[in-house]
Amino acid sequence: MKFKQLILIILMFWTGMASAQNKFTQKFSDMDGVTSVFISKAMLQMMPNMKTEGIDIGSIAGKLESILILTTEKASISKMMKSELPRLAFSKSYEELMRVKDEGTNVTFYIKKKNNNKVSELIMLVDEQPEFVYMQITGDMTLQDIQNITKGKK
Repeated sequence: MKFKQLILIILMFWTGMASAQNKFTQKFSDMDGVTSVFISKAMLQMMPNMKTEGIDIGSIAGKLESILILTTEKASISKMMKSELPRLAFSKSYEELMRVKDEGTNVTFYIKKKNNNKVSELIMLVDEQPEFVYMQITGDMTLQDIQNITKGKK
C-alpha cells in the first residue's frame, strides 16, 4: 500500500510541474503585449533550413516535437514573466546548461534530461531590457544536437 501511495505522490508532483509550465505559457501566450509563436512537428519537417533567434534548428528538425517562443518588449510584462519563472522549478527538474552575459544582455539555457542522457527540452531565456524572450524546444535531442544548434548563437 505504501508503494502505491509513493507512486501516486511522485506522479502528482511530476504532473504539477508540467502543469505549472503549461499555466505559464498559456497565461503569457494570450496576453496583450506578448508575441507568441508555436511551431509544430509537421511544420518543422517542412522547414529544413530554419533558424530562429540565432539558433539553427534545421540540423535537428526531425528530432523535434515543437518550438514555442514568447517575447515582449514591455518592461512590466518582462518583469512579470521573470518573476513567474522560478515557479517552474528550474532548479529541480531542469539543469542550467549555459549562461552568457554581454553588454546588457543575459542569455540562459536550461535542459531537461530523460533516460540515456537524451534531452527532452531546451529552454532559452533572453533578457535584454526591456525585451524578454522565452523559447522552449521539445523533442528527443542529444547534448551534441544542442551544441550543434547553438554554435551560431552569439
